[in-house]
Amino acid sequence: MILRRTSRWPGRAAALALALAPAAVEAAAAAPAVTCPDQTTVQAARLVEFQTMMMGVAVRCRHVGVPISEHLEGMNAARRTTFTEASDRVATYLRSLNTRFGPATAPQAAQAKPAAKVSRRVDPYDRYLTMIGNQYGGGITTLQRCKAFDAIALSLADKTNTDRLLTMVSSSLVQATLLEAIVNCPAGK
Repeated sequence: MILRRTSRWPGRAAALALALAPAAVEAAAAAPAVTCPDQTTVQAARLVEFQTMMMGVAVRCRHVGVPISEHLEGMNAARRTTFTEASDRVATYLRSLNTRFGPATAPQAAQAKPAAKVSRRVDPYDRYLTMIGNQYGGGITTLQRCKAFDAIALSLADKTNTDRLLTMVSSSLVQATLLEAIVNCPAGK
């Protein structure tokens, strides 16, 4: 008797799968495809995540007696244009995804309400920055690590160094970006 019951389940499971298959195909077709970020956007995300990581490091290192804030401010000032361009690129990418996946439907959009200021709670770029802060806000804080991060900030604050050094450092410290994970794209693809 037990054999009979277990032998019916594969048939029932197959019938259920056949019955649900059209619905699954329809749902997959209706869902918009996520476009993975290109390599330039991924590198921009590395810069954004590196800058945020360094801010978290500065806070933690201050507590162990290594104030790297001055050198970090110098790095941010020396690389302001690069960081701003990276931030703008990632924000544009994330906001373009939000417009595709946003809650507004065609009838709602046709009501022609004046454009409201985007709330920080719904702005995908602000949510991304919060997630980065949470990811890099903690970590091992030792005197040796803080001195190493201070040396990195000091080197990047030197305007005679090119942005190539910034790219190399950010690629080394942020190998897989949170941006790629958010949109479910394989790292480095």
